[in-house]
Amino acid sequence: MAGGAFYLHHKLSGTDEDGSDEGSFGSTSYRWITSYERDLKDTRALMRSLQEEFEQTDPLVSAIQIPASGRYVGDSAEDNDGDQAVMTSLTFSKDGRILGWGEDGADGRYWIKEGRWSSTADGTGGARVAWIESYDDGFEVALRGQVRKSDGAILGMWASTRGVSGSVKLNLE
Repeated sequence: MAGGAFYLHHKLSGTDEDGSDEGSFGSTSYRWITSYERDLKDTRALMRSLQEEFEQTDPLVSAIQIPASGRYVGDSAEDNDGDQAVMTSLTFSKDGRILGWGEDGADGRYWIKEGRWSSTADGTGGARVAWIESYDDGFEVALRGQVRKSDGAILGMWASTRGVSGSVKLNLE
């Protein structure tokens, strides 16, 4: 009985004997659930860190290093070969929050429901960003990334509640 309980817990926890995070119960795979939950947890943790970092940075440094607000366009590379064009309208607030909305080629419109940015106090790198998108179709995306200092492009990694993950590059128009 204990062995059966361990096996079921092991399968439902999302870790197989080989260390991968594939888990299944019947015909349902839990890999995407555990992957998104992990990415969401990491994104929220980064947002808390960015807020703390922002609050400890000299306000003048933050004002100088604030990323450019505006319309960003680019492409999303998805692990299910569903690559598509992306447009995001971002506002980088003076208090370290990110507000905005966007639209991608296949999944439609979304809103950034929470987001944070912060830059390094020494000014050597671009800002780091993290946000959570809520799509009109009812799913979410958690994104973590970096604003490249040389050209202001945003490079990010993301995961969705639909079990799809990937990367994105956004350029300011």
